[in-house]
Amino acid sequence: MVHVFGLLRLLILLVLSLAPAGVLAEVFGTVNFNFDSDQLDAEGQRQVAEIAERIKATDSYKPTVVVGYTDAVGSSGYNLDLGQRRARTVAQALVAAGVSVDQIGDIASRGKTDLLIAVTTAERRNRRVTVGLAEILAACRSYRDIALSENAVGDELQNDLTARLQVAVAQHDQLTNSGRNGPAFQMAGAAREDCGKAVGLDAGSIRKVEYAKRCFCSSARLDAALTQ
Repeated sequence: MVHVFGLLRLLILLVLSLAPAGVLAEVFGTVNFNFDSDQLDAEGQRQVAEIAERIKATDSYKPTVVVGYTDAVGSSGYNLDLGQRRARTVAQALVAAGVSVDQIGDIASRGKTDLLIAVTTAERRNRRVTVGLAEILAACRSYRDIALSENAVGDELQNDLTARLQVAVAQHDQLTNSGRNGPAFQMAGAAREDCGKAVGLDAGSIRKVEYAKRCFCSSARLDAALTQ
């Protein structure tokens, strides 16, 4: 029995290590760049201005994530740095356009991975920065890693928690009926419990945020386990 639980724990850790760092829940827009450039041209400035207005008009507890990409020309290392510089340029331009610094979350680069157009040439549409609202986490090792404050409590958060609870309950029932008791089953049970408590707590409860974090973390682990 001890050996079985040890193996299960190892499988769960493996699932978490293979999961992506984060995903976008909603995209505000894309900014394109000239070849080998991290500076905004006229079109890029217009795109940033439009995105800034969308962000300022959005009332969400989720952070804004800025991710830079390049075309396929050049080395992976160079393009990873170029994508990061492009993302920083856009983030700084958004702040200059009136977006609060507190609304900007992760600034990251994917370099020449995730090409929008699968070509090896200098395709402008691949030279881009995407700006959007982040999902809390694609997977997490501890609920304490989740950036969520008391200011996040509201209808949007409650709806997200309820949706995650419904998914966890459905997955747990499905896995129970099929007789599967692997990592996904364990994660579904944890998500069902954590999200159920989070949904049931009043907005004024001092533990609302804690269990919301637990819910996000458990449901993210469930998503990661289901993909394996």
